[in-house]
Amino acid sequence: MWGVPVSDCHGDLAVASKVDRNMLDYIDSEANEYGLTRAEFLRRLLDFYRESRREKLDCPHCGETIVADLGES
Repeated sequence: MWGVPVSDCHGDLAVASKVDRNMLDYIDSEANEYGLTRAEFLRRLLDFYRESRREKLDCPHCGETIVADLGES
């Protein structure tokens, strides 16, 4: 899932949202750590979430299916 080079990702639709400064700093820090643009980091994060919702994401440690539920608090 993470094997797509940044140069091969050419989206043409903009997505915007407001976040607080701490969240923006976190996003940028994580993107920088992986050598990604902010947009590519967010695209990969959404891919991860989408795959978990489709129950197609397995834990690398125990093999159980990971299902993220943002409705839980």
